Amino acid sequence: MEITIRKAKKADAKSIAELHKKVVREVNSEFYSPEAIKEWIKDISETNVIYQLHNSDWIVAVEDDKLVGFGQYSVIDGEIYQINVEPNFLKQKIGKSLYDYMEDKFKIAGKEKIFLNATLNAVGFYQRLGFVRKGKNAIGLVNMIKMEKSLRDSQ
Repeated sequence: MEITIRKAKKADAKSIAELHKKVVREVNSEFYSPEAIKEWIKDISETNVIYQLHNSDWIVAVEDDKLVGFGQYSVIDGEIYQINVEPNFLKQKIGKSLYDYMEDKFKIAGKEKIFLNATLNAVGFYQRLGFVRKGKNAIGLVNMIKMEKSLRDSQ
């Protein structure tokens, strides 16, 4: 399996939105109520992704021209907004590859910490990457865990 990580393009927006909805329905739904899932999915669209491409950094993981994962982050804010991987490709190091790409960008920019709000299903993934819990947050009905990672020790 040859996975390529690259910057997202406007042409990726539809595939990103479709994959995001699939992940929410198939992965996040085990941890959230049907009402939360419905609220979450209504805001995911190709138009919304295109808008956000201008306001944050996006990367995609591609295998044979098929989008199998994506990440959204902001080096300026020192924050990861999301990492999502095609459910059939979970546990194949794609999420870690996306994360490693982002962490390199934060290190190059001289950031000392990375912040994120983890979905309940992703807390263990981020803990394995060295993040620690810092509290709770909610976006509407979607409860999340605030996490951060110091980059000072890993530079």
